Amino acid sequence: MSIYGSVLRRGQTRWSVPHLLSQHPEMSEQNPLLFTTADGRLHLIHTAQIARDPHDDSWQRDGSTFSMQWTASLRHQSTSGWGRRWSRATELFSEPAFCRHPPVKGVNGDWLLPIYRSLETGGAFGHDHSLVLPLGSDGRPFGDCIPVPESKGRVHGSIVPAADGSALLQFFRSRLADRIYRSTGSLDGRQWSVPEPVPLPNNNSSLQALRLSSGLLAMVFNRFCLETDPRQDPPWGEAHWPRTRWPLSLALSEDDGLSWPWIRDIDTGSGFCGWANWHLNGQLAYPTILEGRPGELHLAYSWAGRTAIRYVCLHERDILGS
Repeated sequence: MSIYGSVLRRGQTRWSVPHLLSQHPEMSEQNPLLFTTADGRLHLIHTAQIARDPHDDSWQRDGSTFSMQWTASLRHQSTSGWGRRWSRATELFSEPAFCRHPPVKGVNGDWLLPIYRSLETGGAFGHDHSLVLPLGSDGRPFGDCIPVPESKGRVHGSIVPAADGSALLQFFRSRLADRIYRSTGSLDGRQWSVPEPVPLPNNNSSLQALRLSSGLLAMVFNRFCLETDPRQDPPWGEAHWPRTRWPLSLALSEDDGLSWPWIRDIDTGSGFCGWANWHLNGQLAYPTILEGRPGELHLAYSWAGRTAIRYVCLHERDILGS
């Protein structure tokens, strides 16, 4: 896989011809993140991992997984403007890591990039754990990675400010496919609490949180999970993969994600149910959400088993029912 980019210019109705952006075609390049720093430069961060030969079946004999995520490194490149030359892609830092969500701007003008370590040990990614990587105003890292304590199995961190601006919140996908998890962090992102479950279900698929201009907190996610016995310790070592990635839902919270009284299903797939019909529904996954005008919500997600990217625009009041 390689990463391509296209632009929809203001006032136009057609996207430009896609151009190759990533620079290591011999690798599997994925999970692109775009953000702009104060100097106007556009930055791209993505993963690049060893691509396994499809004829290599050693992973089956070794009890491993086909994916080579544990070989991934984070790559960085930037440009002064879309359509101009990109800088040479370099490793963001020397240790293996994975990313999903773009960095958020900290109180001092620096950035906080949520990342996670994907390890070969522990079966199907059951030992993955989360960290935060500080980035300077130039988009390059400074200082050490900040671990999220006891975050094994909690990945794809999505960072948003608390409603009163006194802290940061981070929400995670769960490898146990039980619930979305929540951690509270200091404003500088240097300390994080142990992630705790919130009422929203999670199917070991990605999610994204967004603080809205109204003050409410939005979450886009798959409204499905595997029910586990809360009296038992989590059976770490092997992740759960129900692979039911529908419906795709949007929830709103007025208490920083402790409760979610407003939930609406945005896409329910093709309406088939039952395990034998699973493949007919396709999957609705890897959602992202942005706010345009106040209350105007823009959602995009992979549709029908990654056949296409679907886009939806709706208003906050469509979820509130007012």
